[in-house]
Amino acid sequence: MATLSLTILSAKPTKAGKFPILIRVSVKNDKEYIKTEYQLDDACQWYNGKVVARNDATMMNKQLIYELKKYKERLQYIDNYDCYTAKQLKIILTQQDKIAPDMRTFNDFMRQRIKEKKEEGKTSHAKMLEDTLKIFESAEGEVPMIIMNHITVEHFDRWMKLHGHTDGGRQIRLSHIKARINEAIKLGIIRCDKHPFAYTKIPIPEPRSLDISVDAIRKIISADVSKSKQLSLAKDMFLLSFYLGGINYADLIQVDLSEDVISYIRLKSSEHKTKNRTTSIAVCPEAKNIINKYIGKNGKLKFDYKYTAGNLQRYINKCLKLLATELNIKEGLTFYSARKTFAQFASEIGIPYPIIEYCLGHSIKTSITINSYVRVKQHQADAAIQRVIDYINNPEVFKPYIEMRAQMQMMI
Repeated sequence: MATLSLTILSAKPTKAGKFPILIRVSVKNDKEYIKTEYQLDDACQWYNGKVVARNDATMMNKQLIYELKKYKERLQYIDNYDCYTAKQLKIILTQQDKIAPDMRTFNDFMRQRIKEKKEEGKTSHAKMLEDTLKIFESAEGEVPMIIMNHITVEHFDRWMKLHGHTDGGRQIRLSHIKARINEAIKLGIIRCDKHPFAYTKIPIPEPRSLDISVDAIRKIISADVSKSKQLSLAKDMFLLSFYLGGINYADLIQVDLSEDVISYIRLKSSEHKTKNRTTSIAVCPEAKNIINKYIGKNGKLKFDYKYTAGNLQRYINKCLKLLATELNIKEGLTFYSARKTFAQFASEIGIPYPIIEYCLGHSIKTSITINSYVRVKQHQADAAIQRVIDYINNPEVFKPYIEMRAQMQMMI
């Protein structure tokens, strides 16, 4: 039978003359040792499995009991552990420490993910996770892995409701927490009979109406804003996103715009292991005219602003508010409105959804059988974008078709 116990090797001190406290893994007559972070100055400070003759003996013994308990709990989750050798058991028991070293709380686990995101250059996602962690710590403090359960998750959700967080805000925070919990379960760091989200439903907020009307976008296209640098920037960036199939800001500023065709993988979904992630579309003349005003030597957009990417986006949105006021556009106008408006117009004039998703840079869902056989191609996306441009240029031409399509959908 496999057993775990605390011990030292009095005959094998370190070069510095210290005696590390070890966890002995015993299987029949076979033994292996797991080193803890604790060590003694003298072998006499160890008696009958405990630390003695030290001022901090009581505290050390408590910490050692916790350490031993951690490995004993892991041992219980190993099926037929008596069939393994001591060396094999040691490898299994210490695997989690190699995957997530020094993970004592769920907060530590979140911090590790934030650090990884920053190292990958995904500062925007890292900032969102940092915001989630701040809110979580305000509600729960430092949460040991062992109590990261459905009670903690329920309490966190109730706390957010009581403190005025919207459904949209709760959705983001709970989704971040759930994703990290699932990773911890996968790595064996969290073990639970019931999933921590077993009784907590992630809210789905009502979608915000961020698209604008055909008349509004025609106002933007025809507006003479040459006298204002802010309004010119707002108009150009909004229309450039729209003409490039509703491309996101984060993708727009990093894509090479020097060629007649742009190709990119949406940053937000670059980690997803799905097919059809690359979006390639031709740069239409309307977009080319705008690009020529801002393109730098490296093929990327160049602005005469000493802002970070995030601050520049906020500045553009501020300029778009000024543009909306100037043109008397009642709808909310943000950079994201260009993406929503493109998708809305494409849907209204009957562009198939897989082509719209391709233009937007979304990953095509391969769980739908037909998507495993049919692939959206660039020329289809180019045609879709041109059709949307034709729609805003001559909306009256499309009006009979849109009305007929609406009637047919009602009949179906």
